[in-house]
Amino acid sequence: MIKKIIFLTPLILIIILSGIVLAADRDIKEKLLVDLFNLEDNLVTDLFDSSFLEQVPAGKVIEILDMYKSTLGSLKEVTTTEGGYTLVFEKGNAPATIVLNKDNQITGLQFGMWTLTEDSADRILAQFEEMAGAVSVCVIKDNQEILLDYNADQPLAVGSAFKLYILQAVYDQVRAGNISWDSLLLINQENKSFPSGILQDWPVQTPLTVKTLTNLMISISDNTATDHLLDYIGREKIEEYVPAVTKPFLKTVEAFKIKYSLEPERQGKYIRGDLAEKKDMLNELKDYELDINQLVHDSPTLIEEVEWFFTTKELCKVIYALRAAEELRINPGLVEAAKWHIAGYKGGSEPGVLQYTHLLQKGQDDPVYAIAVTVNNPADLVDSALVTELTIRLISLIEQGKL
Repeated sequence: MIKKIIFLTPLILIIILSGIVLAADRDIKEKLLVDLFNLEDNLVTDLFDSSFLEQVPAGKVIEILDMYKSTLGSLKEVTTTEGGYTLVFEKGNAPATIVLNKDNQITGLQFGMWTLTEDSADRILAQFEEMAGAVSVCVIKDNQEILLDYNADQPLAVGSAFKLYILQAVYDQVRAGNISWDSLLLINQENKSFPSGILQDWPVQTPLTVKTLTNLMISISDNTATDHLLDYIGREKIEEYVPAVTKPFLKTVEAFKIKYSLEPERQGKYIRGDLAEKKDMLNELKDYELDINQLVHDSPTLIEEVEWFFTTKELCKVIYALRAAEELRINPGLVEAAKWHIAGYKGGSEPGVLQYTHLLQKGQDDPVYAIAVTVNNPADLVDSALVTELTIRLISLIEQGKL
């Protein structure tokens, strides 16, 4: 038996695909979906095949069920659709699919993005306003009409969403004929960074095309791919695209070293320095070693001093400019790609920072929407589950034509 686990969106979708899938009566599947949302927690796990629970802990299953119940209320009924089922709750609906084994235990389960019956932008923004820290939200239609603007001109730390600007610079260099997508770069030790990503574990001198690097940089936020591309295009060239507050435009490994390797005195010197002084200090960082264990932090670290800072309006603009980029569509973020003609995404996170930027178009002739949400909290972790929920609800309003 072949098992595979796929996390399609944070905390929301879980699929376990089994090599042995036996047909099950629809009535049984409907009953099991009802039971999932009505049984006591200690009985829910009895509905699953053990192979499922080996991949997804029971606590995670309960957490996801509780999130749907807390958002949508109690489950009223389950109706059959062409591709599966619709879960009808007190406050909204959610699509679902379910796979059973020969003993009618669950081996596959998917909950899709929910819609709220009486949701609105005002309700969503009211919840954003109550969040701790700084919050910025922007929704722009066809790069012209601003549909939502909540602190959309406030620069905030955006984590890996900064990689959109490297992608933009690469595209422009390809269009100018200065580089090509099949140009080869060799992995070098200086630009090896730390996860996220996979290339940090690949051998030095491994050849990779520019296209492979951009695909990895955007789809899995590969930091080593990012730093190689930044070095290849040139820091000064990329800085032509970014605001002054984000200069010098840091490599990921440089940001890690400043935050976690520099002694406090030199750390402070960097933070207080002018642009020239900061760039001089970046040259010195090559001599600093950084152990991956130093990166394990569960609290915000210098997110207002050492990061990449952009407004949500700027992020909406840059992802729209990249609307033809295939890289953006590999990982669709918080949406189901099959429902959209264009589903583009790049986000970012670290303790105290959470950022989502999506580009969405329902049909080929429909408007194109850019949606950016950034939350910063220098004092504590961001409530990622709530930010994810609110972002999904914004997207649902667009999908339903309510925004």
